[in-house]
Amino acid sequence: MRNIFLLLFVGTSTLLLAQPPQTDYTIINVPLPADLNKQVCISGMKYLDNKLYMASERCPVIIVADPATGNVLNKINIQVPGNFEMEGMTSYKGKLYLVSENVAALYEVNPLDGYLKTVISSTPLPPKSKSGDGMEGIAANEKNQKFYLLRERNEEMTKSQILTFSAVIKSGTENIELQYESTIELPLENPQWRYSDICYDPIGDRLICLKSFSKGKLRKQFIEYIRIDSNGTPQAEISNRYKDEDYSMNLEGITIDENGTIYIVSDNTSGKAACELDAKEKTILLQLKKK
Repeated sequence: MRNIFLLLFVGTSTLLLAQPPQTDYTIINVPLPADLNKQVCISGMKYLDNKLYMASERCPVIIVADPATGNVLNKINIQVPGNFEMEGMTSYKGKLYLVSENVAALYEVNPLDGYLKTVISSTPLPPKSKSGDGMEGIAANEKNQKFYLLRERNEEMTKSQILTFSAVIKSGTENIELQYESTIELPLENPQWRYSDICYDPIGDRLICLKSFSKGKLRKQFIEYIRIDSNGTPQAEISNRYKDEDYSMNLEGITIDENGTIYIVSDNTSGKAACELDAKEKTILLQLKKK
């Protein structure tokens, strides 16, 4: 299986395929409405029930969009603590789950009304480090009742980590609790590298990872795959390490639909988001469709 490569310039709607790599996907730049070019700072995304749910990093809202057109269908306002910093989103049995970085926490969200509650885990999530790294992504595997939580980098900035939890229904309730199982580590070539999001691919029974390089204004990102065994435990081996071809964008969210189409979204704001103001950079939504 091959990696996916493209080159995308920030702030434009021009999509240029890097040459000469061939991929198994047609890459489409989905045009987005003006609302998504405000300082929405999208940092997590999940495909659910023929819709894309996009989590804002600093605005207390989940934006619901049409996967084909990018049109905004709905906005779900959520009540979260003032120190939240949402960094990843997944779904499990019809509900959405958000992971926060600034104060490490996991939240369950009812997509119908935005009702939110904290999810308890048997082991505390790793806190945000002095370098500003913390929880960055989340994926759920309903087949094996697992949650995978991505830590951007360790304290030494030498490795990213994926923590595996089993989802257990709390006795007498419908609430889930997460029981810690294991951690795998993903070595990083230098501190400019990190993993920015993950999602679970039920067709390939694997994790799809978004790996990012950032130095100054230069950003490079790649897709990698991690195999999952029959018990739902991720293996440390990575399929097809990245190559020299890349695409340049601050891409932060990745998800996949039931047909194997991958969606990737960009975080268009640095610093404190002013949610109603225009951003300097536009939000980019990419659709990677199997040929």
